[in-house]
Amino acid sequence: MTEKKELILETALKLFAEQGFDTTPTSKIARLAGVSEGLIFRHFGTKEGLMKAVVELGESRIGRHLTGIEQEGNHRQRIHKIIELAYVLFQEEREFWQLQFTIKWQRKYTHAHTSPHYLRLMQLGMESFRALGYAEPEKEIQLLAMLVEGFGSMMIKQPDAATLENMLTFIKSKY
Repeated sequence: MTEKKELILETALKLFAEQGFDTTPTSKIARLAGVSEGLIFRHFGTKEGLMKAVVELGESRIGRHLTGIEQEGNHRQRIHKIIELAYVLFQEEREFWQLQFTIKWQRKYTHAHTSPHYLRLMQLGMESFRALGYAEPEKEIQLLAMLVEGFGSMMIKQPDAATLENMLTFIKSKY
């Protein structure tokens, strides 16, 4: 990826997360990235294409963490790593996750829960719950996903590290 394309994506991510997709004009992205608006359209076609590229970039970053979770042989530790993933990703990619939480209710972006990484995490969690003898592993992973999603909302609203770490420890203690 070229340096300018990466700069456009990072600038778009920041502005979409702070101001929203619909209220951020491509002209502002271009101005803050120091590129022409035409370059944005040349690289991404449309503003929606730019948003798609931002989401794909974030997805690829999630993939880096999957290997460690997949390789974890201790099923309880694997579940803990799944829980911790939200916190780790939020620390690394706050703007991306802020954007995810702002667009998740928009119908055109509801594909987030069908992403390959999300589906793989759900599968790994279900396998671990099954291996640990939980009666309904499918429901356990769904419950855990709801807890982690709520934790994600909390991270956006209350970025106090001590409170977040205490809640993370508490959630992990349930498993």
